Amino acid sequence: MSATVAGVEHGERGGDAAIGIAEGGLLIDFAEAVVLATDEVDPLRNRLLDRIGPAGTAHAAATVTAFSGLVRVADGTGIPIDDGLAAVSAQLRDELALDQLGGAANSRVDEIAAAEFTTVDALFDNSSS
Repeated sequence: MSATVAGVEHGERGGDAAIGIAEGGLLIDFAEAVVLATDEVDPLRNRLLDRIGPAGTAHAAATVTAFSGLVRVADGTGIPIDDGLAAVSAQLRDELALDQLGGAANSRVDEIAAAEFTTVDALFDNSSS
């Protein structure tokens, strides 16, 4: 499904994910296919080539690659988890024994109580730390 918002035609997803970005839904589909290594990478790349050309497709692929690489580096170096995410992920981390991994030593997860948040602002409020 495509959508037109403010005179701009958006990709297959339309809606909030594509607001203000030409072919935004298609770009998101491509990024997800690359990161998840699905069989859709080649067909989506070909659709991108048709819709945004070789330069746009190259930029999209480079962006996906850069962000994927940055996340892997961040995970591998043990960048600390922020207080809000630590609080809402406590049960899952416990179930998966993630706090036993070496990278957990970089976070204060043992000092942060499990919590549920009702707003995005509350998730990132570190005033109690």
